[in-house]
Amino acid sequence: MKAKILIIDDEESIRFTLENFLSKEGYEVVTAKDFTEAVQRLDGTTFDVIFTDILLGEKTGIDLLREIRKGNIFCPVIMITGYPNIDTATEAVRLGAFDYISKPVTQETLLHSAGMALQYKKINDERERFRSNLEAIFRSIKDAIITVDKELTVVELNDAAKDICGFSHDMQGRPFSSLPHKCNGKCLQAVMETIRTKGPVEMLRHECHRNDRYDQVVTINTSPLISRGIFSGVVLVIKDETRLTSLERDMKERRQFHNIVGKSDKMQKIYSLIEDLSEVQTTVLITGESGTGKELIAEALHYKGSRRYKPLVKVNCSALPENLLESELFGHVKGA
Repeated sequence: MKAKILIIDDEESIRFTLENFLSKEGYEVVTAKDFTEAVQRLDGTTFDVIFTDILLGEKTGIDLLREIRKGNIFCPVIMITGYPNIDTATEAVRLGAFDYISKPVTQETLLHSAGMALQYKKINDERERFRSNLEAIFRSIKDAIITVDKELTVVELNDAAKDICGFSHDMQGRPFSSLPHKCNGKCLQAVMETIRTKGPVEMLRHECHRNDRYDQVVTINTSPLISRGIFSGVVLVIKDETRLTSLERDMKERRQFHNIVGKSDKMQKIYSLIEDLSEVQTTVLITGESGTGKELIAEALHYKGSRRYKPLVKVNCSALPENLLESELFGHVKGA
């Protein structure tokens, strides 16, 4: 497909010359004599490159450049002037002009600028197409995806992060640690571990303990973002497994509960018993041989209930001498 080029100049002879140079190279060329005609040409027509004179009667090429940017027209704009001026050149570059050339414009200069602008547009279009595809994939995935830089600042997050984590898009640019919902902090812990080790982290089936979603269960995965060997941040993927966990509980097929792993019938009964006891305001005695997971049961009881936001103090009584146990637990007065 031929590249389409728009030439805007108030001098007919210059329009004719530039059009002739470009047409001989196989480009499709459209011309306009002033600002108004140029705006009409741009309405509904896509151009690959625009050449515009700085002086266009009552308006200027700078005015046209502003109009182009305001209309979200993304193509290289090359400014042409017979009176080079540092202020005009600076303003043109600030507004996004691709190049700035002075009259008289030679055929060699014109074709070189057109070729460079078309190459730039091709690369830019490919990058935009790639970005659009990534955004579409990002939006369509049902898992929450959050990217943070190595300073723990949120770079980007998808719509699913709002549903699963309660985040909103105004989280972008804010520290990841400033979570909008109180939770168990496992996601932050996983991200910090990946930043520390530069390696992936997986946390299977953790209860979020969000205030508004008490029983939400998620699996957390983090991976380092590395480009050309340079570590730049972390991508965090959070999969909501609440429904699957509920089905497994109803079918007595849960494989994991808090940090306890097991799917036998006896383990299903233990999971149910923990749930029943988690909100009971009473003392619970957990018995069992060494290594059977008494501490895991205590943790599950604590974090499953309403006391989960309060401290959990673990004391290994067998490691304390009998005559010091009372003092360690309740304190003592010197010399007593």
